[in-house]
Amino acid sequence: MTLMRHLAVLTLTGLCTVLTAAAPADAQTASPPATQRADIETLQRLYNERFVATPFAGLYQIDRPIPYSPRETAPILVTRDGEYSFNNGKLGAQQGDTGAPLSGSEWGALVLRWRDQIRYSDLIQQGGNGPLRMLLLSAYDCPFSKKLEAALAAAGTRYAIIPSTIGTANKPFLPDIWCSPDRAATWRRAISTGALPPRASRSCRYDRRYFETLSGMFGGSKPTALFADGTIVASPSPAFVKQKLATLSRQGIAF
Repeated sequence: MTLMRHLAVLTLTGLCTVLTAAAPADAQTASPPATQRADIETLQRLYNERFVATPFAGLYQIDRPIPYSPRETAPILVTRDGEYSFNNGKLGAQQGDTGAPLSGSEWGALVLRWRDQIRYSDLIQQGGNGPLRMLLLSAYDCPFSKKLEAALAAAGTRYAIIPSTIGTANKPFLPDIWCSPDRAATWRRAISTGALPPRASRSCRYDRRYFETLSGMFGGSKPTALFADGTIVASPSPAFVKQKLATLSRQGIAF
């Protein structure tokens, strides 16, 4: 086994495949500074690039130009103890050393390592008042997201939106939406009509780095749903989502 098999890489790729994940692994607490320094030094030797810590424990980041958009960079997220890659310009999860397709169960289990570090109250909440059973990477300018969220709204489902930060036109306006008095209503207007709120005040505390990291964990810009039981699905159909949420409700599984 090579050293690369001990790395997990996620790259932000943008396209507007159904994958299924296993039960969540244990959540992690913040890495001590000494651990972060040791991890970064190891990664720098392996990649010969400069890494920085992210808001998530044990997850590190480098920036590289996006091949189809050279004026932008895409954070590449790396953890030392997994076997996961989301390579820039390629579709799907891959083994870090062989490039072989990675199962959705491995992807979902990896993302759920940080489930207790996700700031759910900072996400854009939609739907009813029941338990939160799904997180959705979404972009208000993506036709697929529009269709899926319209179906979720009709069903009154409670879910939380992780705004996509790569490959879509909505990135520059995310602070305006997040800082608006009613994020949920503002997002609904944007995704249904394209109407955007006024520009955010300079005093707004939009945490760009946090949302970019979280978006990267979900694959960047392709609509992706993570359910509370660890199932992760890229471009899920409304019918699948409806059936899955009904199953979770019967089982009483929530975030």
